[in-house]
Amino acid sequence: MLCHRFFSFSLLTAGFLLLLAASSTTAQCGRNTLGYGEVGIVANNPFHADVVVTRSGHPELRSPLVQRPLSVARDTQGRVRIERVGGEFKHDNGPETGSQVQEHTITICDPVAETLTRINTANATATIIHSRPSAPRSADLRSIIPRSFCSFRLASIRPGAHSQAEDLGTQIIEGVEAHGERATMPMLGPTSGEESRNGESTSELWCSDSLSALVLRITGNTRTGVQSTIAMQKIERTEPDPALFQIPADYAITESVARERRTPNPALTEQP
Repeated sequence: MLCHRFFSFSLLTAGFLLLLAASSTTAQCGRNTLGYGEVGIVANNPFHADVVVTRSGHPELRSPLVQRPLSVARDTQGRVRIERVGGEFKHDNGPETGSQVQEHTITICDPVAETLTRINTANATATIIHSRPSAPRSADLRSIIPRSFCSFRLASIRPGAHSQAEDLGTQIIEGVEAHGERATMPMLGPTSGEESRNGESTSELWCSDSLSALVLRITGNTRTGVQSTIAMQKIERTEPDPALFQIPADYAITESVARERRTPNPALTEQP
């Protein structure tokens, strides 16, 4: 049963993890990119940190359920690297047949080379996706994009007609000052209206302007009592190892160009 519950938790957090990993082949990483996942693309502001995802509050969980670990890093050039640890499996062919291996999926957004690189350590492969030549440029985007990564990221949860927003002020999280906002939205039943409310969902974000990154995200559901937390930990504001941003010499490499989006939303990827 615990295995099934873990699988359910993985599905619930998959949306965030996919956003964090920015794994879509349509992703753009260029000189005008605003942010990659939950990290801003800025130069001369290096750091590296762990990311821990937990879920608590479910009556069947005796203790908080922890997702497999992630790590993030940004170097002085503004390159952002996200690594996710996957499952373990055995090699079924080659000289290492039968040996146990743990999969690591690494994605690197490089605004200088204007590429998105995906590395799979389990099968020793790498894919380099080049930004499409028609990607919007900064001169076209100044009127629609916020001035900073955090202003954009916090604005993304500001409410619509049925929601409420709350400014949570600032606090120190893992050694950095972060500004928080919370959005609360009613969970409606089959019919609309106040009488059909069936609990509330909340989304709370804490973003650090000095770090240019989202350091804490908390989502809750009063109907089920379940709460999910995605938190940066062990933040080190030092230059990460340059080798982390390189493809190992013996990896098989393929290259392509990012596809055009059917419904482009440059505010998600481009920076003035």
